[in-house]
Amino acid sequence: MDLQAGDIEQIGHILAQRYFIEQGWKFTDLRLSGNKIIGAVEVINEQYSRYPYMSRDWYVENSAEKSFHLSSSWDKLTVLAGLLQTCTDMFDFLLKINDKMSLCIVKTLQSDLDNQQQNAIADARKSGLNVYIFRADVPESLDFELDEVVGGISGRGTFR
Repeated sequence: MDLQAGDIEQIGHILAQRYFIEQGWKFTDLRLSGNKIIGAVEVINEQYSRYPYMSRDWYVENSAEKSFHLSSSWDKLTVLAGLLQTCTDMFDFLLKINDKMSLCIVKTLQSDLDNQQQNAIADARKSGLNVYIFRADVPESLDFELDEVVGGISGRGTFR
């Protein structure tokens, strides 16, 4: 069965997640939570405007959104959110490895970075963030078998 481009991307995405889990890294899927990270800046600003006697860093460190923004300071969060706003959909994951935040792009071995992704990587590096490129070898075609186990004694059929 031939896979479509979206299927191949999704398989690469799954492989990356599995790898991060096996390494014990904290990570956020930016496809799912990128907008939540951007929104966390507004939430923390609102909290700070109501109760300015606490620092913004305290709000970042103790926010419910910390599980996906992974930031420990206001400065790091605003840099990350600003980058995600300007480089929308360029990065697949936010990683936290040994207290260092990094971004990750998932690509297949058959595909190269486009100009937008290269520019996004340059912007991330200027912002002080490392960028990983996770390359997955996903075949364009997969073999499979579909076995039918039927009732009675009529046996089994194999479809290809």
